[in-house]
Amino acid sequence: MTTLWVGLALLLSVAIMFLLLPLWRSRGLRAAQSTLEARGDDARDNVSVFRDRLAGLDEELARGEIDQARYDTRRLELERDLLADTEGQAPQVLKSAYSGWWLTAVVVVAVGFGSLYAYHREGSADDLELYQARQQVEQNGGEPQQFIARFEQEARRQPDNPNVWASLYPLYRDSQQYNRADHALVRLIELKGRTPALVSELAQIRFVENDRQMNDEIQALADEVLADDPRQPTVHGLLGFADFSDGNYQGAIDHWRIAIAGSDSDDSQQALRQAMAAARARMGPTAEGAPVEQDSEARNEQDSRP
Repeated sequence: MTTLWVGLALLLSVAIMFLLLPLWRSRGLRAAQSTLEARGDDARDNVSVFRDRLAGLDEELARGEIDQARYDTRRLELERDLLADTEGQAPQVLKSAYSGWWLTAVVVVAVGFGSLYAYHREGSADDLELYQARQQVEQNGGEPQQFIARFEQEARRQPDNPNVWASLYPLYRDSQQYNRADHALVRLIELKGRTPALVSELAQIRFVENDRQMNDEIQALADEVLADDPRQPTVHGLLGFADFSDGNYQGAIDHWRIAIAGSDSDDSQQALRQAMAAARARMGPTAEGAPVEQDSEARNEQDSRP
């Protein structure tokens, strides 16, 4: 976590440096502008042009090209032009280079605290803590009970982080702490909503808690899942095992076929295929002595054999 805050401090320092850079450079710009205005180049240029034109006018008078009245009129025009060009060109007093420092300070403070607040609201500092906790446990042996103890500390520290409960749930489930697994899953659903995947996991864990027997509560959870996602693999796997326990082997096969189609786990698919084979074996021959008609997947498996 220290590395994160050091990185954030460095990034924030760079951002503040860019905000202060124009204020720092303003000293040089002000000095250059003051020097330019003090030189009065524009006024001198205007006077130089006036003198050149007046000299030309004097030469025209000396050569007799214009009379005195014409000379006086044109000279008056030149003087008026010079006055118009130089009027209002007095150097203005420049403000201090640091006259706007307070506004820059406000921007710097706003950027600093705004960035930290935005990261606190939208960032993943808690998830980083969780990741570091996982790394520490892995370095110390990585036993399931070590993970559980460490993640339980994180759950007390950040109870509203769904990733904490998502990490605890499979650990409880795999260590057969089903009551705690149920609690972790309920908390996860409270934080992330009643998605079909999470509700189906809840139905499954309560099915196990109920000695793998269906009841009204579990059936209601399964119905809720199927209403939102009719092909949800976890709930079909659960319903398949319930049908198998009740002796409804064809119903179990139908559910497991759907579960296999929607599952991304090779291990789960293999386990379900083995369960389907067991269900077919339980079905046995019909009362008339003819074999029970195989489902389409069984026929495909048989046709593919050499």
